[in-house]
Amino acid sequence: MKTRLLFLFALTAVLTAPAKDRVVTRPAFADGEMSFRPTKVILGESSTTIGFRVLSMGSWTLAAESHLVANGKTYRMTRATVYERKADGTVVVAEPFDPEVHYTYRKDSVSAEFEPLDSKAKTFDFIEKEGSNFNTYGIRLDGKQYPFLLGKPKPFPYPKDEPLGAIEPKWGRSAYTLNMCLFDGTEQQPTMFGLNNCFSKDYFMGFKKNGYEIEAGLPYFAPVAAPYPRHQFIILMVPGYETTVTVDKTAYLASETHAAKKPVPTHRIIQFDGPLADLQQVFYDEAWLYHKFNRLAPDTLWKAVQEKIREIEANKSYSRRQKDFGRLRAESQYLRRYVQCVADGQASLQDSHAADLVFLKDGRSFYLVDSDAYLPYARANAIGGPVTEWMEGFARAKNLANRMRNMELMPESAFDTIPALFQKELHALNDSTRVAVERLRTAAGEVKVMDTPDCTGREFIDRVVSENPGVVLFFDFWATWCGPCMNGIRAMEPLKKEYAGRPIRFVYVTNESSPANQWTAQIASMPGIHYRLPDAVWGAIPGVQAIPQYYIYDKQGRRFYEHTGFSTIDPLKQKIEEALK
Repeated sequence: MKTRLLFLFALTAVLTAPAKDRVVTRPAFADGEMSFRPTKVILGESSTTIGFRVLSMGSWTLAAESHLVANGKTYRMTRATVYERKADGTVVVAEPFDPEVHYTYRKDSVSAEFEPLDSKAKTFDFIEKEGSNFNTYGIRLDGKQYPFLLGKPKPFPYPKDEPLGAIEPKWGRSAYTLNMCLFDGTEQQPTMFGLNNCFSKDYFMGFKKNGYEIEAGLPYFAPVAAPYPRHQFIILMVPGYETTVTVDKTAYLASETHAAKKPVPTHRIIQFDGPLADLQQVFYDEAWLYHKFNRLAPDTLWKAVQEKIREIEANKSYSRRQKDFGRLRAESQYLRRYVQCVADGQASLQDSHAADLVFLKDGRSFYLVDSDAYLPYARANAIGGPVTEWMEGFARAKNLANRMRNMELMPESAFDTIPALFQKELHALNDSTRVAVERLRTAAGEVKVMDTPDCTGREFIDRVVSENPGVVLFFDFWATWCGPCMNGIRAMEPLKKEYAGRPIRFVYVTNESSPANQWTAQIASMPGIHYRLPDAVWGAIPGVQAIPQYYIYDKQGRRFYEHTGFSTIDPLKQKIEEALK
């Protein structure tokens, strides 16, 4: 009890202000990372104290040079205290902050003292260091909120009682635009994520300034960080449709930090426009639906899904189309979890509830079907119809694409059983494979492309070592998209000429994440032994958890050195020299 009282006294001394001090609780701010948010500002004569809530799930620390900026003047941090609390808010640890320590997420708040701000300051910035995610800008001292920008949304272009209709899979353009509005009338470019072509595994490069644009024959689900990496939502991209998303960053900040005095309605934070706007709204509202079901056992999963469907049906703000789509969305997540339970041995593919599903039964499901993942379930439960036929065709197309990605050219007859919907992408992949194969044929003699050996990933390195006796082997595990990998490869090229004629061989190993066409283009100028392994083999190689990964084996076939990451060539050159002695 005595220790607890001491901690509470320390907390009170720092965060409780004398009557003459001015206190701002939950201050609004214009910009900042949500994992480190100001919760209280105490403006005193001798210091300015700020309470921060730490939401980082990893380790964190603060730079000793953290400071405030107001009206062009800098105010340095003089001291800080770190706290750990129980779930009920009780302080269990209060200790002086140490900039040399990396704290765990259990240390969930900080009170930091700074030199006193000028009394004329209306806002200030907290700057940990240049480029830091902890930097917070425009913290207000008047207790007011920045103005919101979004008014009432435009009504959705469908009658309230119109049911969701079926759609047919087709090849077409899908696009969305994301407008991130700031309180001062400017716009901010959001963080974009890459989309993989399902057959070639190439990244789509259809980025616009603030959106995606792709040509495809199946729906894509594009994750977007808006307005912060901690807050992501999914855009539903269906061929033939476009969607516009407008986000009020200030309203989002007010909602998440509780700076607003009352809850901020969703439509003041984010609005959707376009033919799929109403469905996208449901997708946004149920963004974490999978996580709701993710840990449920099969015997409770169905009950939970039915409760969610009843909740969606009871939502008076939803139209008939939205309720129909919401049910499909809930059932698709049911299947996703159920199939996972089957893989874990918790359930049989034959599902007693399969007959009660709407999902997979008709063309409405094409809004949400983007692969053949549910094909074994459909077969086991005798679910026929257009969706199962689509998945059957997709499975054939995917198998053919896998062969082409492994550098196998396909004759025209190989496409006879592939649905017309996928022909365009597969023929393009075959053309790029033809270019890649020709490039390898004409590559310099120093470039030796090897087939995947008949062994497991665990045996791969030993197999390569046994096939190259009496020489030093330098293994470089890399990928075409990995910047540090390419830096290391470029730095190594001059050394190869220096080691010409000496007993050393360079072995480059990548996997299917390196698109075949890019891989063959890059290795044409990389003398050495090259492997492009299937992902299953790569994933089983011991020790390769990150890239670039380097191994050096001596002339006796023993591992001499290993290193992860690349900064300079010097340590690698030194170890090669030692292995060659």
